[in-house]
Amino acid sequence: MGEGKLVMNATLVTGAGGYLGSVLVQQLLLRGHRVVAVDAFYSGDVLPEHPQLEIVRADVRHLDPAVFDGIGSVVALAAVSNDPAAALNERWTREVNELAAERLAAAAREGGARRFVFASTCGVYGGAAQVMDETSTVAPRSAYSESKLAAEHAILAQRADGFEPVALRLGTLCGLSPRMRRDLVVHAMTYSAVAHREIVVNGGEQWRPLLHVADAAAAFLACLEAEPGQLTHPVYNVVGENLRVSEIAELVAKHLDGIEVRTRESQDDAISYRVNGQRLHDDTGFAPARRVADAIDEVHRYLLEPGRLAEMSTPQFSAADTMERLLVTPAVCGGQPVRAEALPFALPLLGEAEETEVLDTLRSGWLTTGPKSKRFERMIADYVGARFAVATNSCTGALHVGLAAAGIGPGDEVITSPITWPATANVIVHLGARPVFADIDPDTLNIDPSAIEAAVTARTKAIVPVHMAGQPCDMDAITAVAAAHRLTVLEDAAHALGARYHNRRIGELSTAAAFSFYATKNLACGEGGMLVTDDEALADRARSLSMHGISKDAWKRHTVTGSPHWQLYEPGYKYNMPDITASLGLHQLPRLAGFIMTRSRYAHLYDEAFADLPGIEPLLTRPGIDHAHHLYVIRLDLDRLTVTRDEFVAALRAEGISTGIHFVSLHLQPYYQRVHDLAPDALPRAREASERIVSLPLYPKMTEADISDVIAAVTKLATAYHR
Repeated sequence: MGEGKLVMNATLVTGAGGYLGSVLVQQLLLRGHRVVAVDAFYSGDVLPEHPQLEIVRADVRHLDPAVFDGIGSVVALAAVSNDPAAALNERWTREVNELAAERLAAAAREGGARRFVFASTCGVYGGAAQVMDETSTVAPRSAYSESKLAAEHAILAQRADGFEPVALRLGTLCGLSPRMRRDLVVHAMTYSAVAHREIVVNGGEQWRPLLHVADAAAAFLACLEAEPGQLTHPVYNVVGENLRVSEIAELVAKHLDGIEVRTRESQDDAISYRVNGQRLHDDTGFAPARRVADAIDEVHRYLLEPGRLAEMSTPQFSAADTMERLLVTPAVCGGQPVRAEALPFALPLLGEAEETEVLDTLRSGWLTTGPKSKRFERMIADYVGARFAVATNSCTGALHVGLAAAGIGPGDEVITSPITWPATANVIVHLGARPVFADIDPDTLNIDPSAIEAAVTARTKAIVPVHMAGQPCDMDAITAVAAAHRLTVLEDAAHALGARYHNRRIGELSTAAAFSFYATKNLACGEGGMLVTDDEALADRARSLSMHGISKDAWKRHTVTGSPHWQLYEPGYKYNMPDITASLGLHQLPRLAGFIMTRSRYAHLYDEAFADLPGIEPLLTRPGIDHAHHLYVIRLDLDRLTVTRDEFVAALRAEGISTGIHFVSLHLQPYYQRVHDLAPDALPRAREASERIVSLPLYPKMTEADISDVIAAVTKLATAYHR
């Protein structure tokens, strides 16, 4: 098999491993052409090794531009072929038959190819009593023929000096090929005659334009080898014989002898048309050399070979059966992915107002902490119902200065959830205190108040509940534990801006709460965080700690009304939020309600789709709360699936769906296992959740079509891997 690049004037053939492509490639090689054969080869390898042949295994929707190097002409055969196959997934049909063909033509022209021959269909004529020629009105009646006609228009519109695209509208093919099919009318009747000794005809008066596959290949050769300017028309019909369906059946019965032809009334096949192929003959001299009777004889002989009859009954000999198999087979196992382009796990939704505000900040010359971060603080405080807000560079920073300002230090213990981002526990460690992990409620992934109570010791000074995925924790129970033991509660609300607990916003329930404005959060500033509290002393100390522990930030030191003098009260940190970050938040916050509404609607679609899907368990939503829907987490019932969570995630990636894992329990992480001597079974519910959870894409920039793709991918895999 040829390796490396072929010289100039090679012919690139997409769909080269298909029914027509495999015949055309052989004819091209016999005539001395150098061939680059592109195909996904879903039905196996059928092309022979040849020194003039280079095989490229690829999906036509994702071709490397380098494949066009040295290409002089292109034959575009790749398609979801025939009406039943195309109807199974019309988006896939459009992507392959129309959009990929259009891109292929553009890439061919850009790469220097001179001629582009596109395989269309006579099906674009729909149906008519008269014989149709290329000037006749088109009236496609199926997704397949519609996609082919749309591709014709897109391809022919790219005609330019030195680039000649033409479309060949082919009749229904028949005859012997290295890649045989059962689902062509001549083949289906011949197969039925051999296998069942009868042919059943629906109606029978419908006309079909028929064409031997070898003649179809010859028509492409005639176009490829035509002189410049010889192809004076953009579209050509290619047909051998026009026969009624009943006539085809009689030809098959006559050839085999003793075959019963049964005709039944049916409205299922109302398409009927005849076509004229004189134009191609006039321009190239092409004339079909084979008749339908020749194809019947070839197929009959093929079926009489040992094992062929049984083999031809398998799905790979039917375009629709093959496509159906590809649609239900996981892409990681060779099936067709749900999406051609990967869906990102999360993206922010930013608009013109955010862009304008950022530009205003850049042009102002004041980028660090200043008037915009102060305005953003006030907006957040008002939104959550807190007296004070301290803007920081991250939620990590907000948690750190919040706990520090609350007096947490060496020797103290702080109870928190193990199902969280490491920052929650890490800031406790940075203060010299010890994080104590309490197990979770497996139905919500939130910390279990009874586990908090059990974890309290004489050294416990604070509780940091984490509102996982945007669902508030059981704050009544947590507040009761805190009150009983005189503990500070600082909520990790990184996921929960906009959530409510019994009609009160998260941020007004406890001593303090910390929010995140990371790039993928409900309110996105790229980075950023906010500490909110009603405690003025705590807010003042947290603000100072966020600016090295000094008395004034840059705005108070360097503006015309400020003073350059400052005092250091205690060693602090560099956690302040710059105005460039706040610029985004000023316009994200007014949009937050709409963002959450969209997230909620999408989460509801997920809930409905997965409610009764074996192997998939959505998290529960507790009554009395308004969920912020930052994440949508499912749990896999591994007892009902044949794969692990990580294998399921890899399979989703192959389907074009990006995912997350929120989170692998901190008590299973090497640092906390080593330093705190935590065994995996110390927190059994967190350990089990860590092995089962998967986060699916959920964000306002998604469309409902994206949600449908995620649902389709999860459903496909849950079905394929069902135990």
